[in-house]
Amino acid sequence: MNQVSDGMTKKEVISILGNPVSTASPGHGVEILRYSLDHAFVGWEEYYVKLVDGKVDSYGKMGDFDSTKDPTLNLNIKNR
Repeated sequence: MNQVSDGMTKKEVISILGNPVSTASPGHGVEILRYSLDHAFVGWEEYYVKLVDGKVDSYGKMGDFDSTKDPTLNLNIKNR
């Protein structure tokens, strides 16, 4: 995750992190890539990469940004 940065393309992210565990496309040019990464001494942790119009808009560990909610949850609910 340390090599991911804003503005990267989906292809660049996948070349660094590999294929995501799952993806969500809630619409309006938004795509969420979900990763499960193994860290020494911590174990598996969930991460996400949010793409807007094909470019990284935000990324981080699930629960970042003062939230314990899945970042795809609100997006999926709002767009139903």
